[in-house]
Amino acid sequence: MAYKAGDTVIVTVENINHVGVVLDKYLINKQTMYDVLLENRSALIMLNTSTAKHNFINKTLTSKLCDTGMIETTIPYKELLEQDKLPICRD
Repeated sequence: MAYKAGDTVIVTVENINHVGVVLDKYLINKQTMYDVLLENRSALIMLNTSTAKHNFINKTLTSKLCDTGMIETTIPYKELLEQDKLPICRD
């Protein structure tokens, strides 16, 4: 499943799970990568869904928790987008 900007996701960072929102999606060497803003307002860049990495979008938890509506980010993505206040993660 590909995520789009504004989607709530669970990100695993060194075995700790965080709730975040997708800021951007792009392709690098035929691999889908994401920039994600976490609830603690830190941004992670170039994430994918590969569990071989220390930092990744956890597809299993995202589908169980976010896609069912049990967890939703508190980041006001639409407001930040409208006010042009989303962080720029890459040039």
